[in-house]
Amino acid sequence: MSEQDNSQEAERIFTGIVEYCKTYNIPKDDLFEILEDQKVLPMIRGKATEYIGAAVLSQNLDPREWIVTKLNLNPHPGGGFDEDVSITFRRTGDRFKVETKNAVRGSFRLSGRIVTVPHFQVKCHRSRSNLARQSTTNDRYLVDDFDLLLCNPSNAIFRNRSLDRGLPLITQEDSLQWLRDFYGVQTDDELRRATYDDWRACLPISIADENGVIPRTPRIQMENDSSWFHLDQLPANLRMLVIGN
Repeated sequence: MSEQDNSQEAERIFTGIVEYCKTYNIPKDDLFEILEDQKVLPMIRGKATEYIGAAVLSQNLDPREWIVTKLNLNPHPGGGFDEDVSITFRRTGDRFKVETKNAVRGSFRLSGRIVTVPHFQVKCHRSRSNLARQSTTNDRYLVDDFDLLLCNPSNAIFRNRSLDRGLPLITQEDSLQWLRDFYGVQTDDELRRATYDDWRACLPISIADENGVIPRTPRIQMENDSSWFHLDQLPANLRMLVIGN
């Protein structure tokens, strides 16, 4: 992108922000303080993950075979939920629902009581705001609610309940060193970027219990987790869904 293109893009973004603040009566001088509020930021990052997830799927699927669509649907009063992304197989028209989820903040562990190898947890339950519009108080997903779950471990390396600005890393140096070695990086910024780019996916049936209920915070092993796969295996797993239909 040329310097002129960068300047035009910056002007477009600035104009958009000004118009946004004007439309929603948001004081421009306080905009970033509002966005940094700990009640607001998680919602913004969750929504951003949906858009990033859709872009990542588009980058990893052949557009001649698959259509990736970012959706903005409201939860249904009868108990449905807002669908994040859809993937359609062009040849048959089969359409699959995708949920994009952030990891549980600060959940990375080198070892634990249930999982004794390096792992993290992912938030996989309905939001409270969605439940308020539905006729249920059960926030758990069922195996048939969606077809693919997409996440990355980035949130798991960020310190929980921190009052510091930004996203400070967890304080366990042995965990951070393991992660740096795992990703082959040295700096904190490199580690953040590596986890942002480390997308994992699973088919719901592989993590659901015997009653078809998906855990609220399933654990994901950093290495050799049989329930989860990297995106180079995504087309093959989606074709399995097509055959299953």
